[in-house]
Amino acid sequence: MNETGRMGTRPPDRDTHTDDIDLSAIAGSGLTQSYGRAVAESSNAAGWAATEANVILIAHPDGKHLGTRYRLSPGEVLEIGRSPELSLSLPDVPSVSRLHARLAHGEEAVTLEDLGSTNGTYINGRMVHGPERLRSGDRFQVGAAHFKFLHEMDVEHAYYEAIYELVTRDGLTDVHNRRKYQEEVEREFARARRHGRPLSLVLVDLDEFKEINDRCGHLCGDFVLKRVALVTAELLRPEQTFARLGGDEFAVVSPETDVAGAQELAEKVRARVADLDYRYAGQLVPITCSVGVAGLDRTMGKPDDLYMAADRALYRSKQAGGNRVTVAGA
Repeated sequence: MNETGRMGTRPPDRDTHTDDIDLSAIAGSGLTQSYGRAVAESSNAAGWAATEANVILIAHPDGKHLGTRYRLSPGEVLEIGRSPELSLSLPDVPSVSRLHARLAHGEEAVTLEDLGSTNGTYINGRMVHGPERLRSGDRFQVGAAHFKFLHEMDVEHAYYEAIYELVTRDGLTDVHNRRKYQEEVEREFARARRHGRPLSLVLVDLDEFKEINDRCGHLCGDFVLKRVALVTAELLRPEQTFARLGGDEFAVVSPETDVAGAQELAEKVRARVADLDYRYAGQLVPITCSVGVAGLDRTMGKPDDLYMAADRALYRSKQAGGNRVTVAGA
């Protein structure tokens, strides 16, 4: 949360995942160095079984190495874990077991198998119990590290699609990230000002999230963030932009929506989050959220003014005990 714009002194929560990707770093990394060879090999491939698979790191608990690409050739096995001897080693991710999972490129499929890890292996949020087939575009999780799997004949298209997703989506929750939020709010702010149309912003922040991380661990915190993102997205219209701004703060940019409409949406989000049964490893995790709502008015000259108004309203919700919605100026 942007503490510089808040009157209180609540310490910022530790953001274990970030999508503020440095594109210049990606361009100069090993991710692109072998790109030309990949395209050539793909174009000469006789079929599916001859096509190389690609695994791209899209989320890391410390934001490290995002965009790193791992290649899996036909007939090859790629083992994942903390051991430095493995082909995909993650020694700086404690939630990953020493020998955690295995990728295998067979004649008919690329499969992912958990190897008895402590924290499990997941495909698209579902736990893996045996060797399971991966499809191009699938996301899989090993401990707190998240990957995107690509196995496309059109390597060029798939590669750039993955990079675009990497820089516009949050690797943990799969909703838009701060970069995408900034693009959309600037565009909608200019349009609303030019045509005199309504525009509202809803900010959502989980209550006592740092305590959940400290008491139950960051994997539990990740689980909560993904559930909150999923249920919130279900309440939104296609034209609304939903983004994770960092930590446990989310934003909904709502074009063609006045303050009353945004407040109604905010109440639905608050109630939906509070009513969910969050259970992680058999433990009940009580979750509520605080929400701030602001609408565009004539005094606002830039998008940050709209954000600051919603942020102040959110702070008032926190100060009043949380689990409530506050509208700027009310």
